[in-house]
Amino acid sequence: MAGGRYPYPKHVWSPTGGWWTQPTNWKANTAFAFGVGATFVAAAWKYSAENEERHTRPKGFIPSQLWAKEFRDGEVYGKK
Repeated sequence: MAGGRYPYPKHVWSPTGGWWTQPTNWKANTAFAFGVGATFVAAAWKYSAENEERHTRPKGFIPSQLWAKEFRDGEVYGKK
């Protein structure tokens, strides 16, 4: 059984905000963090797709062949 909010030491510092914290703008902060993360992932994905280079032909299907610049001319599945 949970009790109510009890007195806690005010001198204790916590990086997560301490006891019973619920920031009023947590939804906006979470959305912003996901947006920043998605931006970095998209930039890394774009860079990787543009600069991918295979030195030997793949023997089978590789998912990156769908978006890599090296395979945009129709060459897929490692066919000669």
